[in-house]
Amino acid sequence: MATKEHSLYKLVSKDQAEAFAWSFEGPNTEAVLYPFQFPPIRPDEVRIQQTYFGLCYTDCHLVNQDWFPISYPSVPGHEILGHIVQKGDQVTQFQIGDLVGAGFIRDSCGKCKQCIVGNDQLCGQVGNEHLIPIPKFGGFATHVQLPAKWTFPIPNTIPQHLAPPLLCAGITVYAPLKRHFGANKKVGILGIGGLGHLAIKISAALGMQTTAISTSADKEEEARSYGATDFICTKNQEQMGKANGTFDMILSCASANTVDEFVAYTNLIKSGGDFVMVGIPALTKVELQLPFYALVVRQISFVGSLVGSRQENYEMLEFANKHKIYPTCEQFEFENFKGAYDKLLNGKPKYRCVVKVGNAPETLKQ
Repeated sequence: MATKEHSLYKLVSKDQAEAFAWSFEGPNTEAVLYPFQFPPIRPDEVRIQQTYFGLCYTDCHLVNQDWFPISYPSVPGHEILGHIVQKGDQVTQFQIGDLVGAGFIRDSCGKCKQCIVGNDQLCGQVGNEHLIPIPKFGGFATHVQLPAKWTFPIPNTIPQHLAPPLLCAGITVYAPLKRHFGANKKVGILGIGGLGHLAIKISAALGMQTTAISTSADKEEEARSYGATDFICTKNQEQMGKANGTFDMILSCASANTVDEFVAYTNLIKSGGDFVMVGIPALTKVELQLPFYALVVRQISFVGSLVGSRQENYEMLEFANKHKIYPTCEQFEFENFKGAYDKLLNGKPKYRCVVKVGNAPETLKQ
């Protein structure tokens, strides 16, 4: 059981709890159950009783302060799915009972330059309200309370147990692929994991020539089943050599650990092409210097991409529903959250971990 109390979420006994979360009280610690009561719901917020939620390695990075310091207790999680059970007076787009989902972005101001031009995921005007997992409680819980603005209706034709990762991994790869879309473009998807397997499916469904690039030669058949028309094993120097200078774009869903690795990946891109990075390594473990000369003289754009805008989220859900693009997941019960988190941290799940909340809110009170 939790011992540290969050300033906004009152730690209470199980029988008094409005919700239960899995909380971390420090870096590299085990999750503990946190029964709590919410602060009063704001006029623009909804409260969601989750049916399923997903885990992402970003959560591990946040908990363990791989990118920056955070405060504890921390309840991360940003792959949220469930039914609205309460809403503020200003929320008119949803009704009680609606099935909705939410991802990494918690809120945006709607008034700054980024919001006005449609990049509201880059809003920098709402401070601690911007990201769902920090410092407020995120999705590792039976219930979540957040602004309705970044909550999305989920089509009932998408299987609920496969929907949560779409709100993170799905939008993370859909947005840059759509932004850089070209009907005749040749795209390389680097890394076949939690992000990469969805990227292959989406790139192929968009109609681009899609090549899967992996360190594991035994993933070729699987990658082709997702829609890849070609496959490169990075350990095969002949394959890498033949592919040099042939890609319009590389979407990096895995991180290079050395400059030599990064140079090898950028060598695959045509002059004037794009290297788009969505996977972020632990900054405490990897220090990567960019090969500036190669990037400049071959005019290669090195691009970062943060999830997607609200409009891109709506488009992604419609696209995934239309093309039946779903993640490959391993499912865990809420009571076995620790097993799911350990599998993510140490066991390399195939490819996403999803937790079924079920009747946990009732049984945990007993």
